[in-house]
Order: sequence, then structure tokens, then C-alpha cells
Amino acid sequence: MKKLNLIISGLIILTVIVTSCDKILDADSEQVMFPEKHKIDSPNDSIYSMVGIFTQLQKLADRYVLLGELRGDLMDITGNAGIELREINDFEITADNPYNSVEDYYSVINHCNYLINNIDTAFISRGEKSLYKEYAAAKAIRAWTYMQIALNYGKTRYFTEPLLTVQAGQAEFPVYTVQELVPVLIQDLEPVKNAKTPGAISLGEDMTSEKLFFPIPLLLGDLYLWNGQYENAAREYYALIEDKNYVIDDTYNSIWTVDNGVFVERDPFEQNYQDIFELTTSEQITLIAGSTKLGEVDELYKLTFENYEVSPSRIAVNNWEGQTYYYNERATNPGDLRGPSGSYLSLGSDAGNINAIIKYYLMWNEAEVSKAVMVYRVATLYLRYAEAVNRAGKPNLAFAVLKHGMNSDALAVDTIVPRHEKYTVYTDSTGTFIDYVNFENIVFDQNIGVHSRGCGNMELAADYLIPALGSKEDSILWVEEKIIEELALETAFEGNRFQDLMRIAKRRNSPAYLADKVAAKHTGNQQAIRSKLMDENNWYIKQ
Repeated sequence: MKKLNLIISGLIILTVIVTSCDKILDADSEQVMFPEKHKIDSPNDSIYSMVGIFTQLQKLADRYVLLGELRGDLMDITGNAGIELREINDFEITADNPYNSVEDYYSVINHCNYLINNIDTAFISRGEKSLYKEYAAAKAIRAWTYMQIALNYGKTRYFTEPLLTVQAGQAEFPVYTVQELVPVLIQDLEPVKNAKTPGAISLGEDMTSEKLFFPIPLLLGDLYLWNGQYENAAREYYALIEDKNYVIDDTYNSIWTVDNGVFVERDPFEQNYQDIFELTTSEQITLIAGSTKLGEVDELYKLTFENYEVSPSRIAVNNWEGQTYYYNERATNPGDLRGPSGSYLSLGSDAGNINAIIKYYLMWNEAEVSKAVMVYRVATLYLRYAEAVNRAGKPNLAFAVLKHGMNSDALAVDTIVPRHEKYTVYTDSTGTFIDYVNFENIVFDQNIGVHSRGCGNMELAADYLIPALGSKEDSILWVEEKIIEELALETAFEGNRFQDLMRIAKRRNSPAYLADKVAAKHTGNQQAIRSKLMDENNWYIKQ
């Protein structure tokens, strides 16, 4: 990770800076430091341009987490919280809030536009169009950033040319809502979805620069999910799973020790689930990485642990405490170990016992002088896949992701996944897998249910199953709720929560879905928050 810090520090030095105006880009002058006619036609040029993008992206990392979690139901403020955090938590974000700076998003986009419009995609090196990979990677980062603007602010101005002057920044651009933006981004990404990731640079043991990029199939899956094209979403998620051989195995399971039928408490810092946050593991897919200045503490570590300005909500803690751990058929114990062994820690303080978020402590402690925010990881990918196949009419297949894992043994059992949910053509004894349901590759034999990471041997959980309901639609809604619950158990405090709730609420055409869940964490002003969030306009930051 020290090597990562040196590289990220280098990004700061190498970054290309642009100034402009009118919220698209911030400006104090008409000076422009992008050369207007500079062709990016060598690997060195493309590296410098990607460096500029990564450096601008660093500015979005902390707010990705805070805007995504404090507006949700799992993270809450403490008595130590500053006014800027209270504003986010109460949906009263002012123009001068340091986490409200839409021009930082547009700066990332402008850097992407510069590379996309100037890179020589026909450049050949060792028999391949080597710069085409950077071209596609910049489009992916641009698409993700546009979605962040639309999801945080309700709409975004859309431009694809680099803005090189103040006058260019004052031009009229189309303005898109989330639903208007999604098909535009799909059309932009589909032609480049098979592009390879740019050449990996080693950033330390078991970590390469590949984790700084956004896989296009994953982005497309998310866009199709927002667009209600669920089979397309499932295909894109599956394509990435298959291409990278991503698995949910028992490597990161937290477990109880049982001695003569008695559950024995273990040191939480010896539990495997915490290893996910070491930044050198196979779990991470995309990180926004940065460096901290000498002697400077990572902001998220400081807010969640050192200064204790934000904490797990009572809703979040109840989610973990309300689960059941299965050791065997006769030995069970209350609780999901992913809570107290990897997401939060109960500590004694002058004010009594407190629950402190430890995910960013774990990353800060391991990274020394570097920092990173996880945008995508393997569990997120599988849970999005489950969300997609569930809405595609396959609730049993989706629930198998949670309980059994996507492996050939589970898929072979018709009582786990019925034949009509997994096969295109089938008889009583044979069947041909749907293209995005084929997990026969031996590598997927390692797959376990996501829920097993904190709740033990779920194969033995006779009460963890889809209940008998009145209709298939009822089953889909029940499983969707279990997926949202699993996202809370597995990915709490990582930045996704408010967008997850928003996606479900919009899909169901039910503002109350989001309003009820978020308001539940507010003890003193619950009804006021609920009333505010029943108006979708209040979901977004005012521009």
C-alpha cells in the first residue's frame, strides 16, 4: 500500500487542471490549462490523462459515502456531528455545505471528455488498439459520474465535448433526469462494453490499478436495473461474474466457535469478514483511491471513529441483531456476525457504551498513508444480480443467491430453483440453462449464499425460505425485501444505501417506501422527515 500512496501522490502532481464557470466548472479566470489541439497518441499521454481523471475523482470519494448513507436508514449522526453532517442527515443541505459541490462532478466529466475526444483509438501497439482501453475506461467513469449527479441532484446537464473556455461553459446543454439520462448512457456504453481494462500497474501486494476502473458490464447492469430491463441487467452482471470468475466463497465468513454446545465469544478482530476491508483482497472490484498528506488522517476514519461524528443507526444494529446464526441443526445463536465483527464495534466511553463504525478504521489502519472508498465489490455484484433476476420473474433463483450460492449443486435441485426459472428448454430430466443462469464452471462450486458470511450454515436454516404466498408477484416483493435487507447486512456504510432505497421506491411507484425506512431512524422528528420525503423533490440536493 505504500507503493499505492506513491502512485496516488504522483497523480496529484500530474493532474491536468481546468477552470471554467457556472457550476459546470468552477472558475476564477478565463485561463485554461488543457491544450486545445493535443492528440493523445501514446501510452504515456494516456496515462497522464487518466491520472487527471483519477485525481478529480478523489474529490468525490467521501461525499459518495456520506450522501449515500446519512440520507439513508443505516448511518446516523451523533452529538459530535458538525452542521454539514446534520444538514445531510435532515435533508437540509445548504449551498455552502462542503459536501455540496456539483462542479467537482462536472470537473471529472470534463477530464473524461478531454481524453475521449482527443485519444487516438486507432493507435496500434503489439498488435492491438492499446489506447482504445483508456477511451472506454473514460466513458465508464463519465457515465458513473453523470449518474451520481442525477441521483444526488435530480437532474444533470449533459455534454460530451471538453469545455476549454469560460464561454464554452456558458453554453446551453440538455438537462436530463435520471430516467432520461439512463438510456443515453446505455447507448454510449454498449459499443465499448467488450473493451479490456487498461494495463494493470502493480500498486502493492495483490493489488493493481485495475481496481481504479469501473467495469462497463457492471455499469450497464446498474443502468438496465434503473431502466427496468431486468434480463439485460442480469446478463451484464453475469457476464462480469463469468469473465472474472468472481465468487462468494467462505474466505470472508465470520464464524462462532462452539465448545460442548456452548458458543464461545471470539475476538472480533480475528474474524475473516474484516479482511474484506484490507484493500488487497479479491473482494474489491472498484475503488476510489487517494493519498493522505503527511500526518493527515483519512476523513472517513476521522468522522466514523476518531471524532465519532456519525454512527450506526439503531435500525442498522437491529438488522444484525435480528438475524440467526446457524452452527448446525441443533446449535443456533442470535445475531449476524458481519455487524459486530466487521461493520461496527461496541466501545466503552465517558458517555457509556457506544457503537462505532469500523469499516473505515480497518481500511485506514491497513493502508497507512493511503485511503480508499469501495464503490463496487463482489458481494454488491451478486446482490445486484439477485435483484435483477428476481424482477425478471425468478424469485427462487434470486433467493438462492442469498441462501445457497450460485453453484451447480444448488442449481441442480428443482426445489431450490424450479426448472422454469433456470432453463430455456427442458423436459422432466434434462434442461438447457438460460444464458445468465449457467454456473456449471467448476470455479463456481465454491459459491455459498451471501447470507452465510455472517450467519453460518444457511443450508440448515429450515425457517429461512420463501413463505407460501398468494401470487408470484407477492413472492417477488418478499424476496426483494430480503435482498434490500441483505444489502444492509453486507454493505452498510459503503455509500449505496440511499440510492438502493430510491431505486426500489421508484420501481414500486411508492415514495412511502423510502420515506418510511429513512424516517424510522429519526427519533425526535420522525413524522417531519417522513412528510418531507413523501415529496420526491426533497430527495435531491437543491442546485
